[in-house]
Formats: sequence, structure tokens, C-alpha cells
Amino acid sequence: MRKNLNVNFAIISYMFFSSLLSGLVLVGIGSSFSLMLSERGIDVSSIAHILLATIPYSWKFAISPFIKSLILRYKSSKINVIKAIAYTTQVLVFFGFSSLGFWNEKNNFLLGAFLIFFIVLAVSIHDILRAHMKLVLFSEKDFGVVSAIENTGFRLGMFIAGACIVYIANSVGWRVAFMVPALAVWLVTIATFFANFKQKYEKICPDEPINFVKNYLKIGYNFFKTYGIIVILCIIISFKVTDSTINGLKPMFIHFLGVNRIEFANMVHLYGLITMTLAGIIAGFALSKLRLVTCIKCTFFAQAIVSLIFVYLVTYHENVPTITILVNIATFVFGFSGVVFRTFTAHISNRDVNIYTIFLSIGSLIRICSYSLAGFVVEHYSWNTLFVLCLISNIPGYIFVYTFLKKAVPQGEIANKKI
Repeated sequence: MRKNLNVNFAIISYMFFSSLLSGLVLVGIGSSFSLMLSERGIDVSSIAHILLATIPYSWKFAISPFIKSLILRYKSSKINVIKAIAYTTQVLVFFGFSSLGFWNEKNNFLLGAFLIFFIVLAVSIHDILRAHMKLVLFSEKDFGVVSAIENTGFRLGMFIAGACIVYIANSVGWRVAFMVPALAVWLVTIATFFANFKQKYEKICPDEPINFVKNYLKIGYNFFKTYGIIVILCIIISFKVTDSTINGLKPMFIHFLGVNRIEFANMVHLYGLITMTLAGIIAGFALSKLRLVTCIKCTFFAQAIVSLIFVYLVTYHENVPTITILVNIATFVFGFSGVVFRTFTAHISNRDVNIYTIFLSIGSLIRICSYSLAGFVVEHYSWNTLFVLCLISNIPGYIFVYTFLKKAVPQGEIANKKI
């Protein structure tokens, strides 16, 4: 891996800062934007509905074949299509994200939803470019370490979009708070400029461009038919429901516990950055030493424990230091889970960015639906009910994952892939 890092330093830098961009948008919208709305008196259910505009995260499977076709069709041309797409999406994210702070309760929800929709669409396309580079430029034994590098960049983006925005908002207001962190987008632009994407990845990716959507849909249909869509959904649900629900509603939940915005920024984003980074490093190391199925089962068990921790917080309303410790235990688990999930999808995608994005899209769809359903459960039942459902959601994946991996990975490759 050290040799790959030296040879592909520019690519690694691009993937790091591209992941930073993803974290910036995800937390900027899902946490800081939600906190801004919550402070302005908008109820949990309405905020959850606004977040449905992040639906392009779940459309990556539909966008991916067209992006891949463009890359393959123009790989020998003078036009560097990867950089052209990257620059375009970066500009869209910069201007869209900068304008989030101008949204307020006097604007209609439709305007805010459209703004979020186009920001997420742009960053989703950017994510597909990064996924393609990961799958075609690195060996499978390096996927865990590359995922850890992505995770570190992603968490740094989360910190910028979370803690930095809240600190700035506390000093000068929400408008400037979103505009200043948006400047981080240009770090990705610089990395894109220096990265050399004109490498001989066709040796690993010999596919011809997909010209018809039906051919792509057939690939997805055959995959799900072979390995069982119910089993696949159970595994992805177990990966995503606890993580998505707790992280998506965390700003509202912390506000419910009576924690102020600065304490929230410190516990979730400042300390959380350190916790998440450490979790990613440990996950990368664990994936290189342990069987993948062991890491996955540990993830589901740990997420069940986290659900119980949040039940405890609802019941006892602990003091801020205790809440900080418990929330960061959850943050560590979710950081570990994120790296394991992306490594899992990379292993079973067979280096095809389309299959890879199908899994990521399903995960994103589950996350988005979790926002809305979680808001409904809180409004009509209770926080305790929500976290008990999170606990239960980890059980199916724990039961089915090993059987699925044995089918998804040819028997002769299991030892090499440490399944």
C-alpha cells in the first residue's frame, strides 16, 4: 500500500478532498441546516420532510451508467471528461451551499427543497467519479485503507460543515456561517487540477460504454435475482437505519436534551472529528487483519449497543459531560460502520462502479426514508420507541450477512478477500 500511496499521491489527495466535499454537504444540510431551522421554530416532522430533497443520494444507481459511459467514451480524447465533470459539480456545490444561510422561515419550503436537491445532485455525481477511481486504480487488498483515507476526508468535511458553521453562526449569523465553509470546495478543485486521471485503468476496466438503460437495468436485475433482494435489503437496512436515524435527528435530539449550540458543536463535531478519524483508522486496520464478515457482525452488535445508549439518554437526561462521552461512543461506532460498509460494497461490486453505486444508492434511499419515518415516530410516539426500532434493525443483517457473502464471492476467492 505504501508504494501505491507514493505512486498515486495526487489521486489519493483528490479522493481525500472529494470525500471532504461529501462530508461538507451531508452534514451542512443534515445537521447545521437542520439546527438552523430547529432554532427558528420549525418542528421535527417538517425538517424531516425538507430533508427528503436529498433524494439524489439514492439516484446514484441511475446516474452512474451515464457517467461511466462518458468516462469510457472519451478516455482517449483530448478532453479530460473526469475533470470537466468534477469542475462543473464543484462550482454548483460552492454557489448552492453558500446560499443555504439565506433560507429562512419566511421562504416557502419548496424553494429550500429545490436548493437542497441541486446541491445533492451535484455532489452525488462527484461521488460517482471518486468511486470509479477507487475501484479501477487500487487493488482489492487496498480497499480498506483507501476507505479509511476517504473516511478521514469525509470526517474533516463534517467538522467544517458542523462545528465551524455553528461557531461562525454564533458570532456573526447563519448567512456568513454557510458562506465561509463553502470555500473548502476550492481545495477539491486544486486537488482535481493536479490529479492525473489519464492512467491505464482500462486494464482493470475494459467495459464498453452502456448505451441503453435497459442493459444496465438488466445487470442490476440479474445481480439481485442471483443473491436475493430481500437478503440484500436486510443487510443494508442493518447497516444504515441506526446510523442514519441517530445522525439525522441528532441536532433535534440534542436540542431536546437542552444542550446549547456551542456545546452541541463541541461534542458532535469538534470531539466527533477526532473520534471519527480514529474510528476510520481502526476500521481500516481491522479490515486488513480480520475477516470482513467478522467486522460486519461487530458493527451490527455495536450499533445495537448504541441504540440502548440513546434509550438511556432519553430516560435519564444526563449532564453535558456524560452526554458528550456517550454521543462520541456512538460517533466512533458509526465511523467504524461507514468504512466497513464501503469496503463491503467495494468487495461485492466486482470493480463495477454501477453495481457499487446501486448499493450506495439503496443505502442513501434507506437513510432518506429513515429521516421522514423517524420524524413521524418521534411526533406520534416517542424518542424511546425510535431507538428501540433502531436496535431491532440490526438483527436481520447479523443473521444473513455470512450467507450472502458466501454467494456473492466465489469460493476460490474467499481466502484472498478475507471474507
